[in-house]
Amino acid sequence: MQAAPKVQLDYIDALRGVAIIGVLVSHAQRNVEIYQAMGRDAALSPWLSRYAEQGARGVQLFFVISALTLFLSARKRSGESEPWLNFYIRRVFRIAPMFYLAFAAYCLAPVILKGHALPGIGTVLGTLTFTNGWNPAWLLGANDVVPGGWSIGVEMSFYIVFPLVFLALRSFRAAWMALLIVLAIDLVAWEPLLAHPPIDDADLWARYAFVWLPNQLPIFLFGICAYFVLFDRAGRLTAFFHGGSRAANAAWFAVAAAVLLVVPQWTDDPRAVFAYGAAFALITLCLHRSPYRWLVNAPLRHIGKISFSGYLVHFFMLQVARKLLAAVHAGDRLSPDAYFFATVVIALAGTVVLATLTYRFVEVPGQAMGKRIIQSLKARTVAATT
Repeated sequence: MQAAPKVQLDYIDALRGVAIIGVLVSHAQRNVEIYQAMGRDAALSPWLSRYAEQGARGVQLFFVISALTLFLSARKRSGESEPWLNFYIRRVFRIAPMFYLAFAAYCLAPVILKGHALPGIGTVLGTLTFTNGWNPAWLLGANDVVPGGWSIGVEMSFYIVFPLVFLALRSFRAAWMALLIVLAIDLVAWEPLLAHPPIDDADLWARYAFVWLPNQLPIFLFGICAYFVLFDRAGRLTAFFHGGSRAANAAWFAVAAAVLLVVPQWTDDPRAVFAYGAAFALITLCLHRSPYRWLVNAPLRHIGKISFSGYLVHFFMLQVARKLLAAVHAGDRLSPDAYFFATVVIALAGTVVLATLTYRFVEVPGQAMGKRIIQSLKARTVAATT
């Protein structure tokens, strides 16, 4: 296996940038249509509302990219003396510092400064220990601890099982078969799961059944299949997405884009999430072959680089945008569509600025600390053996 030149992996950061913008757009839509940011009931144009709502599928784009890069990193570091211990150290110090800062800002500060009630202790502890992914109340209640915390709970659940997945799936064929099997199970089990909720709150169970790891696992598997196509040996697929026809590559990119354009207007069935996962994986493959500059560019790569911080701080910046627009009475002057776009522009600009700072002063030092711990453990191991 040969590692791809670094410049060819710029599309990974660009896709992360697209993902966080999509998530921000979906929450801006909710601000207008659900949370009455304009000070009154408001509705976007139906076509715009459907597209904006499905910006939430940026989370699934994160999952596809995460699975691909985790496999790439694990294969690269498989020769380490303690690869899985190091894996978990890296993951924890990649996620925890910024996540705990967000907990302090979103949860602790209102409790201390404004007298707000603390969420249930089980929800808080489950969220802070990243063990909330298997309890409906804890996983969805994580949003009361840190906004958007449910998706981080799902991601961390995948980290828990990742060593088993990595060791079990050693080829494209194995990953493809696993994808088909898990996808078939999820599709068949969806309606029985909703029809027979094991808890009293059927609405909570329906939301949980959509977001929990077993239902999201096919999305991760799409990313793993993309990994084997790009960085291992998947026959003609590997050859095509490394050096095949650029025209044919553009056609496949157009097919994936068409899925993303058509599905939101066609259906709101939760099972359509798997079509999004397939489209995201195909776009990833196409961008590896041809990183189109209109998409893989410096601004989007930067937004993607700071996307984890961006995910956590954009909720705050949406509230900032709401207050700024209220100060100029934008709710009285603008149409809902215009108000929505103004919210997106203000919140995105603020998110980029704030997330750049938190990435530099929180995320980077946290990752550096993880590296130092790994190096220290390695040095102790070497000293003990000599």
